[in-house]
Amino acid sequence: MEVLCRRVPGGFAPESEAEADKLKKLKQGASVRVTITQETNAKFRRKWFVLARFAFDLWSDTMPEREYRGQAVRPNMERFRKDLTILAGHFTPVWAVNGEMRVEANSLSWSRMNDETFEQFYSATINAILQKILTHSKLTDADMRAHVERVLEFDR
Repeated sequence: MEVLCRRVPGGFAPESEAEADKLKKLKQGASVRVTITQETNAKFRRKWFVLARFAFDLWSDTMPEREYRGQAVRPNMERFRKDLTILAGHFTPVWAVNGEMRVEANSLSWSRMNDETFEQFYSATINAILQKILTHSKLTDADMRAHVERVLEFDR
């Protein structure tokens, strides 16, 4: 299990509620081995997830209601995150069992992307959102400009 924590006075605290839930799975008093790796720019990476959530909210509002085999098809943030990662060019082509080539989103894990690579990925994500997500929304030109300004504020 890997849990992202931050340093607080007297110890460590989970970075989010999801990370805290992982720790709750450990039995009280259990011995665990911990490897500590200091992340170089966690704040910048959190901004990416805020940006992705922002884009997801815009995109999901434009999705029509559909059914597949009697089940409602709804926008899914995890699938969107993977698709956005692919649109930003961070993917690996693979073969599926049926012989089709497909692309899989690469991991955004700390150990697989240094800050420089992540900065390039972040920039490519903004471009993908502007070119692929915002253009399909029902925003007016003025609304789109306001949203673009909000997106650009993430860099400040």
